[in-house]
Amino acid sequence: MRFRVVGVLAISALVALTACSSSSKSSSGRGPTTTTPKSFHVQTADGQVSLSLTGQLPPNWPSGFPIPNGATPAGSGSFVNGGSGALVGVYTTSESPSDAFNFYKTDASLTVTSSKSAGAGSAYVGEIKLGGAYPGGSVTIVSYNGSTYIVVVLQPASNTTTTT
Repeated sequence: MRFRVVGVLAISALVALTACSSSSKSSSGRGPTTTTPKSFHVQTADGQVSLSLTGQLPPNWPSGFPIPNGATPAGSGSFVNGGSGALVGVYTTSESPSDAFNFYKTDASLTVTSSKSAGAGSAYVGEIKLGGAYPGGSVTIVSYNGSTYIVVVLQPASNTTTTT
């Protein structure tokens, strides 16, 4: 299986981002308050997806992976299926989604194997598939609630080998 996880994780991350805030009346009666879940786990047919929005990147995250100026870690995640898995890093940036997409699409340190985007402003989604130093990886850019989220999925080197 050449990781269907990229799509699973991107969708799961988007679900998590859109479910991250909910409003409820405060006990003081002064208006709505916002609660933010910090993590979730979902068992899918392809394995377990975990996402934690605590501002920390996953252990062993490559320190040299490029990020736009001003982007900050929002959280981390993983996908595990048997002995295989992938790492997920989530960033936020004040850049527009299209600017963040263009950053990754044109970054000379990355090998972009394909890219696609749709929408504009708060309805923007872009996905870039990677090769080279990050084979099988992807970067998904989404806009939610006035923020731009960058969801990076990277496969450990042992998951990228193929046999013929």
